[in-house]
Amino acid sequence: MDIKNVVDAIELDKIYIIRIVVAMLLGGLVGMERQLRGRVAGLRTNILVCIGAAAVTIVFDRMFIQYTIDSSSVIRMDPARIAAGIITGVGFLGAGAIIKSNDSIRGLTTAASIWAVAAIGIATGVGYYVIAATLTALILFSLYILHTLPLSRNVYFTMRMGWSGELNILDEVVSELEAGEIVVKSRIIKRSPQNGKCQAVLKLRLSQKHLDYELIEKWHSDSRFDEVALYSYNVSSNLEG
Repeated sequence: MDIKNVVDAIELDKIYIIRIVVAMLLGGLVGMERQLRGRVAGLRTNILVCIGAAAVTIVFDRMFIQYTIDSSSVIRMDPARIAAGIITGVGFLGAGAIIKSNDSIRGLTTAASIWAVAAIGIATGVGYYVIAATLTALILFSLYILHTLPLSRNVYFTMRMGWSGELNILDEVVSELEAGEIVVKSRIIKRSPQNGKCQAVLKLRLSQKHLDYELIEKWHSDSRFDEVALYSYNVSSNLEG
């Protein structure tokens, strides 16, 4: 293939090249926001998803034009199927961005953004630039602007306590926690009859506006307890990311 043929091919497909470049730019905008927040799917991932979706859509669009001659054509292609295939495939990629560790889940927002970036690529691939640009703006608004809203969040903790003696000490702890607007979601209590050792695990929930670490940490200095450990196992923002 000589240079002239290459130039002619580029001239013939320049509209599709423009679409892929636009998909790269729009996907890059979303990817940049994710990269700045240190998410697992950043700039490169979002660009690849967007241009990949756009390219597959373009190829299928070209095939549809090439092989569908008229209504009586033996070969018939449904353009909607390619969009369904892309969204399904990207769903598996998004699932890989979701991380579950103990009681914490991260990456749902990143997975959703990957899925939405694929939609940007599809819209760009068929030449719907206004829809693609509007979708990009709304995604960035959701990821960046809504993230800064001062919304009250519930904070979750696991408190592990150990002591020697009677179990009624735990009732005192629970009563004081509930008086401080801390909800005890569940409790697990163990007691060894041989040595009287007791262990308790409390799942706690409190609103961020009532966040009072001193009320919880006071038990660390209580001499009646042999062990007091506090773990922040889930913040509502962990569902983001």
